Parts: sequence; structure tokens; C-alpha cells
Amino acid sequence: MSFVGRTREIAAARRELETRGLLVVSGGPDSDRSAFLDAVAREVADEAGLAVYRLQVADAGEERPEETGRTPDEVAETVVEACRGGFVVHPCVVVVEGVPAGTAGGIPAGTADGSLLAELIGAFAESESFLLVGTTDAREDAAALPSDRCADGWALLTRAAVHCDRGDPRAAGPLLRRAVEAHQVAGDRRGEAWAVFLYGRMCRLRGRAEDARRLLHTARETFRSVGETPGEAWAVGELARLATGSGTPDPDALAEARRLHERAGDRRGSAWAHLWWTVARADEPGFPWQEEFTNVQGRFQEVSDRLGTAWTLHHHALTLARTDGTDGTDGTGGTDERRREADRLFEGALALFEEADCPHGRAWTMLEYALRSPAHRFLNGEWAAEIRHVFHGIGDEAGEAWVDLAEAGPPPGGEPPYELACRYPTALLDTLGWSEAGDPLIPRAARYTQPEPLPGFPGPGDRDRPDDSKAHVRLTLLDDAPVPDVPARIALEVVPGPGHPWSTAPLPALTARATSLGHAEIDPPHGVPADGAEFRFTPHRPGAHRLRFTVEDPATGTVLQQVEADIDVVPSDPGPHRPTPPAPRPPAPRPSARRA
Repeated sequence: MSFVGRTREIAAARRELETRGLLVVSGGPDSDRSAFLDAVAREVADEAGLAVYRLQVADAGEERPEETGRTPDEVAETVVEACRGGFVVHPCVVVVEGVPAGTAGGIPAGTADGSLLAELIGAFAESESFLLVGTTDAREDAAALPSDRCADGWALLTRAAVHCDRGDPRAAGPLLRRAVEAHQVAGDRRGEAWAVFLYGRMCRLRGRAEDARRLLHTARETFRSVGETPGEAWAVGELARLATGSGTPDPDALAEARRLHERAGDRRGSAWAHLWWTVARADEPGFPWQEEFTNVQGRFQEVSDRLGTAWTLHHHALTLARTDGTDGTDGTGGTDERRREADRLFEGALALFEEADCPHGRAWTMLEYALRSPAHRFLNGEWAAEIRHVFHGIGDEAGEAWVDLAEAGPPPGGEPPYELACRYPTALLDTLGWSEAGDPLIPRAARYTQPEPLPGFPGPGDRDRPDDSKAHVRLTLLDDAPVPDVPARIALEVVPGPGHPWSTAPLPALTARATSLGHAEIDPPHGVPADGAEFRFTPHRPGAHRLRFTVEDPATGTVLQQVEADIDVVPSDPGPHRPTPPAPRPPAPRPSARRA
């Protein structure tokens, strides 16, 4: 992922750029380093026909004379935002000089203390532009991020955080699993805690509430044990958002997260906690939401957080559009003026989401803008298809289902459509309302997650009748929070429905065969559900592990059912764990009979 070089190594640097698109240079006097960067930039630009842009970290605070006395964090944020805002959209060569490189160990993007080097890498993740970085550290290896042979856990965390911020968590999981391993090998418990936190945040975004709750609790306790107050504040805030996602906001927990952020001096974290606290209370009668949203917007602008500003404008506009003006908190005039103000806020949010490359926020803003502004909607007959396309681009099927509902109007009988009922808690869907014009008033919390269909949810044709005639496999994890190299017990039951023949007769002596599809052991390889099948699952590394259970009838050799389950393994708490390969095991025989 990186290269450390001097002026005599241009050829090697060029090869590195061709392979990875990233160059980090340290060592030697400033003039030598700058000359080397200039030479490489010219060579790359000439061959590829790209424009070259230079940015001096020392100059970042001098762009606006009124902003004197800025802190290093504020200067660094300006650099990252400049790169994220314009340079990664179209292929180009970007040279950033003067990057502090005493350590590459920052914390993920979106937090106050992030390493500038790591955040620059995150800004250019998935970009086609070349990034050349000159560091201020005089040591030869100080700025070098390890190659893929020894992944840098902080850089992996930054990339995963970028994916989550964009609302596209699909690529975050593999990055976080590699980050956990990298931090464990390095013995960095602080890094492990941030990896577990982000994994919990990813699970919340995917609608996996129980997994998210367990991981976030683990991260919070580890943050406390290592004295990482900013991390503890972020974990408390994410746990509070879990409650909000189920339709029951917890403003007190969000207020506590805000106090923790302020105690740690984390202005950005405090602004985010302030935003979600305001959103959680925005629909309360008499709450001064207009004043609070304005305050939050100012706080985000102080720390140059474009994404936070965009979500603030989004929820401010949504509140304004849904309030009739009788609450006494809004200073705008009649309905037309309120609508114009909401339109202005929606447009501002949409522009910022586009600049920040956040398709998740962009899609939801487009949808709410279309629903609240009929004139805007009917200017484009393909409005629904356009919004659906943005949701589809990040794999958000739940978002597409909300667009379908908005296009179709109120369903007969008032029941939510199947595609929403199979994804969201009933308590959340009970808050779905409809305007006089027949447009949905989508619950705020619906945009906090991208839930997949719930396992075992009855199909569309089975919703009105219980599935009594089938038998199901039930798996129960008997030990909480599995950790590497420690056995965890898993119970397997075959549960017949009331209409199944086994419901009134003893369960036959079926065989349940267990197979690990990853770096884990499972013992014994076979069990008998009628006798209470119990397996011991021993993982050898943290992350997601997939297990396969095959239930067979030994009398006929028929495979009756095969199920797979994913189990998240959190890092062991005492210290670094170095993954070891499992003991060799002969492969399980493949069943020759067809599946029933």
C-alpha cells in the first residue's frame, strides 16, 4: 500500500504507483522530498494525461484570513475535506506535502483524533486518482504503511468507516476482520476495540440488532479498560441509536454520550450525539427543534464535517415539512413559506451528500424531497426509478421497498407491504403515517438501517396460515460472546410443527452432522437431536464464522434439511491473539442421497 523512496528511486516509485496508486515519501531534506514528488507527479501525469494538484498542509489554515489560530486537527480536517470534495471525483494526481507522520496510528475517519495519513487514504479509497504524500518525519520508515503482506489495521479501519459513512457496508466486513487480526498481531488492544466498535456499527446498519448490541457492549468495556474515553462515548451513542432503530428513542443515553464526548474534548463526536439527541426529541410537543437543529449545524460547520451538516439539514427539513406550525417553535409564516424553507434545506442537504459521496443520505433526501414537494416530484416522471436506482447501487433493498410504497400509496387494509414487514420491527412500522395527499410519513428510524429479511419470516403466501406441517431446525448458542480458542456450546433441536407427524410421536433417531466452513473446530462431528445434540465450537480467529448443520435420516440415507449459521467471534480480552491454523481433519463425506 505504500512506498518510501528518495529522488534516485523514481523508477521503483513509478512501478509502485502503477500497482497501488499510493505513494508515501519520507526521509531526507524537504527540498529532496519535494523534488522527488514533483518528478513522480510529472511522470505519472504525462503518461496518463492527468491534471496535477498540489496541497501544502501548512497552507491549509491560511486559505481564509479570518481563520487564524486554527488547531492542527482543524488544519488536517481542511486538507482531507479538500481532497474528498474535489480530487477523488475525476482521475488526477494529488500531491499533499507536509503530512505529520510520527505515527500511522490514528483512529477511524469520523472521529476527532484521526491520523491525517490514514484519513487521506480513506478519502481516496475506491478512487481512480493517484495520491502522493510527503511526510514531515525525518526517519526513513516513519510514514511507511505496511504492505498487504502485513496489513495496517488503522488504514483498514479507516476504509471500513468510509464504507459505513457512505451507507454501503457490504465491503466493510472483510476489512474489519483483517483489521482485528492486524491489531491482535501488533498487540494493540486500543485498535482491537475500535475494530469491534466498527463491526458493531456495521451490524447496526445491516439491521442485526442483537449482534450489534453484543459487539458494542464489548467495545465499550474494552474502551473503558484501556482508558479510551472518545471510544467509550461513540459506543454509548451507537447503543442508544439501537433503541431508536427499534422505534423507542432513548434521548437520555444520547445525552450521556454527548457528555462523554465533551469530557474527552471530542467536538465532532459531541456534535453527532447532539444531532441524534435532537432527532430523538424532534417530534415531542413543545421541543425547540428549530433552535437545536440550527445549533447542531453550526457545531458541524466548526469542525468542517460535511456529512454531519447534511444529515442535520435533512432532519431539519423533515421536521419542518411535517409540522403544521401550531407547536409555537417555528418562526416561519404560512404553509407556502414553510414549504419553501423545507425545500431549501432539502436542496442544501442533497448538495452536501453528493459532495461527501454518501449515496445513502442522497437517496433518502431525494425521496423525502419528492414526497414533500409535489412540484419537484412531477418535474421528473421517472422520479421513483431514479431514487430506486441510487438505493440499488448500495444494495439497500429496504430503501427500494420504501420507494415502492411511496409510489403505490396506502396499501389495502392498512397492513405494511411484505417487503417492509419482513425487515422492520412491528413497533417501528406502527409509527408509519400518511399525509392527506396519500404520501407516506416514513418513520425517521427507517433510514438508520438497511435490514435484510428476517430469518424464518413466513413467505407472502404463508402469512395468513401457520406453517404447521413442517419441522424446523433450531440452533441455540449456549455461551455468550465466543472468543478465539475457547469452546462455545451450540444446541441443535428439531422442532416439528403441530401438524407434523412427529408432533404426536417420538422424534426418530436422526443424525445431525456439523461442519465448520472457516478457521474453527466443531466437535463432535455428529449428534442425535432426539438425545439433545450439543456441539462445541472452537474458533481460531475473530470475525464471522459460518457453520453448516445437515440433518439426515440414517435409515434411508436421506438429507432432510441443511442449514447454515453465522457466528460472530469477538477478540479475546486479555491480550493479543496470533491466529493458529486448525488441526488437520479428514474431509467429511459428501451425501449421495438427494435433499428432501
